[in-house]
Amino acid sequence: MSSDYDRLFYPPADQGMPTDDATVIRPRDLGQSQQRGFPTQAAPEAGAAPQESVQCDEIPPERPIGEEHEAAANHGPTLNPEPLPLPPESAPQWPQNFGQAHQQLGHGGRHERPASTARPDQWSSTAPPPAAAQWPAAAPTPGTHQWPTAGQVVPQGGGIGAVSAGPRWETGESSVGPGSPPQGQPGQATGPGRAIDGLSEVGIKAGVKAPPQRGWRHWLYASTRINLGPSPDEIYESELNGRIRRNARDFYQIGILGLKGGAGKTAVTVALGSAMAKVRGDRILAIDADPDAGNLADRVGRQSAATIADLLANPELSSYNDIRGYTSMNRANLEALPSADYTRAGHEFDDKDWTGTTAVVSRYYNLVLADTGTGLLQKSARAVLSTVSGAVIVASASIDGARQAAITMDWLGQNGYQKLLGRSCVVINHITPGKPNVDIEDLVQQFERHVPAGRVIVLPYDKHIATGAEIQFDLLSKKYRRRITELAAALSDDFGIP
Repeated sequence: MSSDYDRLFYPPADQGMPTDDATVIRPRDLGQSQQRGFPTQAAPEAGAAPQESVQCDEIPPERPIGEEHEAAANHGPTLNPEPLPLPPESAPQWPQNFGQAHQQLGHGGRHERPASTARPDQWSSTAPPPAAAQWPAAAPTPGTHQWPTAGQVVPQGGGIGAVSAGPRWETGESSVGPGSPPQGQPGQATGPGRAIDGLSEVGIKAGVKAPPQRGWRHWLYASTRINLGPSPDEIYESELNGRIRRNARDFYQIGILGLKGGAGKTAVTVALGSAMAKVRGDRILAIDADPDAGNLADRVGRQSAATIADLLANPELSSYNDIRGYTSMNRANLEALPSADYTRAGHEFDDKDWTGTTAVVSRYYNLVLADTGTGLLQKSARAVLSTVSGAVIVASASIDGARQAAITMDWLGQNGYQKLLGRSCVVINHITPGKPNVDIEDLVQQFERHVPAGRVIVLPYDKHIATGAEIQFDLLSKKYRRRITELAAALSDDFGIP
């Protein structure tokens, strides 16, 4: 056995084999070559031509352990390389468990191994080691390797030292990293507007139900504390009140119109103003703009004998309290400013009175209701139409009253008040008990062709109003109050429209 080993690896010198260190393979050299990953070659047979030494400039790829012995048997003698120099200090310090970390990344990641599989201890003396990776961040400290930070991309196939300028990590599933901007242009928001503005569209669920205020739900809650929440009718009323509370722009004026006397314009003015004042809680003033000396102050509840003429005669009005001495207020906090009656009036109410009055009260009141007369060609009516932003056309529940309301709408549309007609409401008022001589449903459909939908209101007959005395809103019937509230809500929808 030992003789065969010597003949195989130590042939005699007379067989033409060179005996220098460059071609002779010793057992210790074979072990070192296998440890460093170099393939070995078998010795040539006897009588074969001597082989020249081969300089290995390229690093062979790694092979499985099982294939190293087979390669040693199929190749010629292995060269004995010179001792390798130590890698420079600027070379990257590879982690010992880099291969395990690469296997943990899986196929979805773009963080690949370098193209060369040679280890630092396998670099040849002629091929320079790879340069240290340069990252777009701050300059690295000499002797250390800077790994990619969050937001940097390591492209596939470019090696561990190639870093893209993209501000994100890329994987097979997602390309958004921590702290990176949304998809789209870098550093810019993808959605329009501010984020805080979008919160106004987010629905909020109330943690506690509001207790019911009336009906059997209220009695159940009062006796057993079982809260079923407000009834559908209470919810609808709450929505109406929310519409009435809308902020009115500047000094908002509403005119109450009608060509026929006795249709109930003054009663509608008082009921409408009381409903708004009760819900809104701000200052609302009703002005008697009837040149025939109406009875607005009597239906509100007269508290002062002063009139519009007295107000305009005082040039020293400088506060709300100064004007409050000329008005009357009911229990719903609606104020009324009457015109002079026939016994004291020096002239009828005209355009100058309306312009002067609104100029004074506009600084102290949010809403003003104008109770006009029975004509549209009068100076006072023309002055009111030139300044109001909304209108209420009152008609009695009769065929005669319906004709007068239709004439009023046609006149507004033909005399330059089309915009005002689009903000108007029509009130069909039952001033007498019993069934009227006209089909109310057909009448509503006819009027809705000329005004927006939902702006034709039918008021029922009310005994409290029929007495002709002071109108108290709480004494009106439930149905009448609901219809007046719907009228106020419809008019309030135009508060924010210039």
